[in-house]
Amino acid sequence: MEIFGVPLLACVFICIAACVVGYLLTKPQEYKDELSLRLKDRLRHSRQPKPKESVAINMTPPVETRPLVVTRHPVETRPPVETRPPVDWSDIAGWDRHFQSQFSDSPFWVPTKIGALGWHSVRFLGSVRKRGGRVWFPGCGIDPGPRFYAYVGSTVLATDFSPVAVRVQRRYAELAPEIMFGDWPSYVKSNAPIEKCGRFNVAEHDFTTGPPTGVFDSVINCRAFQGLSPSAMTAAARTFFAALRPGGAAMIDTINVQGKARRDVLENSLIDAGFFLPFIESERWYRAQLESTGISYAMVLGHPHIPYREQYPAEHFDEYAERDRKILGSFRTEYKARLAKEEPSVRAVLDSHEAKVAHVVYATG
Repeated sequence: MEIFGVPLLACVFICIAACVVGYLLTKPQEYKDELSLRLKDRLRHSRQPKPKESVAINMTPPVETRPLVVTRHPVETRPPVETRPPVDWSDIAGWDRHFQSQFSDSPFWVPTKIGALGWHSVRFLGSVRKRGGRVWFPGCGIDPGPRFYAYVGSTVLATDFSPVAVRVQRRYAELAPEIMFGDWPSYVKSNAPIEKCGRFNVAEHDFTTGPPTGVFDSVINCRAFQGLSPSAMTAAARTFFAALRPGGAAMIDTINVQGKARRDVLENSLIDAGFFLPFIESERWYRAQLESTGISYAMVLGHPHIPYREQYPAEHFDEYAERDRKILGSFRTEYKARLAKEEPSVRAVLDSHEAKVAHVVYATG
């Protein structure tokens, strides 16, 4: 069939094409007008929220669902306080100010693991259990570690000459482990069953003036020894020695004690008090060899490292540092051989369970 000589099917296609062209010519303007109205409407509502509509900013969950955290007083109401330890470690008032600035009396959420909040004493738990549960923490400060030892069964005495530190530790004594330690349930689940809670005693005491009443299996001093004057260090070492039973051990945890001279002074105070220091001969030989090179170095995890202290021209730092690393590393083989040679004698002393042993931990941070 044809219309004006044109086949019917062709006429249908021509009509459809005409309709599509007409739609495309008119729709863009309609779409543009509609989009413009929508944008104007959105801007108007963004500038003028409804009067009754609440705007939530930093919403806080209800108290019963809020995790336990250490809170601080608002900055504007907190009095100015010292935040660093005093230069003179015998300054009780200075330590009071320091501890006061670090502590907030509130529920706690501290972990039971090494490294959190500077809490390092937990690393000695295995040794304390092996020797017996009676442990003294002289110079405990506001460390939550002593309280943890009591929770897991030890008999603990935590002492400090700072009244503020003593008050904080007594506050710890009032708290359940679930309040003190955020991961307490998982700790209990993943460790041996805790048969009973130990005892936790707190006292104000200066450990350079003599031992407290009682005999202990372990003494743990965490970073409260290295900054003492030589005379106070000697007095403290004698106190620790007198407080221990035969076969007991003192753990002296330090931070950033670098150089042969400083380490020798610290160790001599313990040796003079009567302590046995394992592998002291090999360690001192190693330090003497390193010092003899005249190279500036720092010990990190028992290995000498080259710090950047402008000891070399900047343009040659990598070259000179690599040269000196090789020099320092050349003593390592002999050092290990000496350790192996010294081990039988060290083992014999430790196995006798008679000597009072001091372990010095040289940490860096």
